[in-house]
Amino acid sequence: MKEHYTRLFEYNLWANKEFSEAVRVNPFENQKILKLISHIANAQVIWLSRLKKEETSVGVWDEHEVHEALDMLESSSQDWLDYIYSEELEENVSYKNSKGEEFENMVSDILTHVVNHGTHTRGQIAYLLREEDIDPPACDFIFYTRT
Repeated sequence: MKEHYTRLFEYNLWANKEFSEAVRVNPFENQKILKLISHIANAQVIWLSRLKKEETSVGVWDEHEVHEALDMLESSSQDWLDYIYSEELEENVSYKNSKGEEFENMVSDILTHVVNHGTHTRGQIAYLLREEDIDPPACDFIFYTRT
């Protein structure tokens, strides 16, 4: 199981780096692009903090400056890989969501959620980049496997 999630989060890191590069080199007007990049980074930080039982001051929809958002996106992606290398993935974890509601899920379900969330949100970003005549990177999982 650890190999499966390691591969998914290696893909997640790769895809986030591809989008980071596309945003770094292509000026864009639509601030929703930055909002969504910030959102992926925030979600990654928040979910990992929940698993580690740590506090975070990051909000789900906090917006960051471009370079800060991109750095946070890449560093939080690497943090997830580091977590997977060192932790048990089959256990249940209790946490509170951003509304303070308590839940319990398997770590592996949270891992799946984080990767799916990133993929979904990168798809939204790709759509917005196309609206600005910027070609988004091809970041479907199969493209990752071909690298």
